[in-house]
Amino acid sequence: MTDQPIVPFWQRLSEITLYPAKPAAMITIGVLALARLLGLLPGLAGWLLDLLVTVALYRFAFEVLRATANGRMEPPEGMGETAQSSGWLAIWLQLIFIIAAVLLIVLLGWIGLALCVVMLVGYPGAVMSLAIDQNLGHALNPGTWIQIMTRLGWPYFVAFGLILVIFISAGNAQAWLVKLLPLAIGLPVFYFISGYALIATFHLMGYLIWQYQDELGFTPETAPVLKLHRNADTDQYILDEAAQMVRDGETDMATEALQAHLRERGGTEAVHTQYRKLVRLKGDRNELVRHGREWLPVLLAQDREKTAVELCRELTDLDPAFVVTDAESNARLAQRASTLGHAQLALRLINGFHKRHPKSADIPAMYLLAARLLSERMGKDVEAKSLLTQIRGAYPNHALIPQIDALMKLIDSVSAKKPAAD
Repeated sequence: MTDQPIVPFWQRLSEITLYPAKPAAMITIGVLALARLLGLLPGLAGWLLDLLVTVALYRFAFEVLRATANGRMEPPEGMGETAQSSGWLAIWLQLIFIIAAVLLIVLLGWIGLALCVVMLVGYPGAVMSLAIDQNLGHALNPGTWIQIMTRLGWPYFVAFGLILVIFISAGNAQAWLVKLLPLAIGLPVFYFISGYALIATFHLMGYLIWQYQDELGFTPETAPVLKLHRNADTDQYILDEAAQMVRDGETDMATEALQAHLRERGGTEAVHTQYRKLVRLKGDRNELVRHGREWLPVLLAQDREKTAVELCRELTDLDPAFVVTDAESNARLAQRASTLGHAQLALRLINGFHKRHPKSADIPAMYLLAARLLSERMGKDVEAKSLLTQIRGAYPNHALIPQIDALMKLIDSVSAKKPAAD
């Protein structure tokens, strides 16, 4: 992440709308709009030239998106960084979406039409995915769109609505102006307006990636991790190599490189964190759980309890059946989760503790903690008192009995005052 907070895109709507009006973008859009006149040439030549201009426009749009995603808010000068294949990939993405939509409507009728709406909403996610890793198959996977939507939440749908507004406004302007202008002027004007709208929306999608880089597992070129000195992290060289692979669109290769490094040599927290970002971007829940299970005891052995608790929270979200199999680790995580204010996580870790670890000396302490959380954090005094009674009956001579009795007395006292207060 950057040192300064990133301004949310909804506070930059004016800048986003005016982005294509900046000289570098305006010149490129204008030249490509004029080049559309070549499409008037007769026969196959005109069609091919028009297609090449379309590819060039999308290539520039991807250049804009990637530049913005990397934190550069000025339009790029030309198309030096993005491969020409990006333009063709964008054309194929759009063409496949159109063909799929037609087939769905023809074959499934109203159900197909509803699925087309889902595809329309998912299209920005597909474009963002394609820009990040240059993988057409991954971008076409509906699971990829859903992952991006769920990670961004409501801002994704706000951005989608803004994209619709931009294109509808552009379409209205095109329909109005083209009627008033002769073909030689109207055609470039028509394509200038559509190019302006395209660049504005790609800039918006790039800004979404920049704003939500952590959620999407994207490491910008401007991120501090790429600027650290070699002695800042003993594994900085592999982080640099992986970051370069990501910039080159080789996300899978970067993931494999980090995985191999962790398997062979272990790694610093930065390597583990970056690996999880890339796996999260890929949407591989099973690998996130597998890696998390391996990393969790390492964090505890290094006394990185806060990070371990955050990892444990993620693992329980990914896998509802996840449990900590080591009694000592389970107890440490539950205690630390409680002190960090994660009452639900602490209770989840304690639930069934006596069954998983029947010989553990921490059973009374764990359930006393659970009773405190139920009473003090969640207001469930009845459940808390029932739990305390069970502990007292199972461990009548335990050293924690005075604390158990004190908590029961406190619960009784609070419960007695409630009717009077009412």
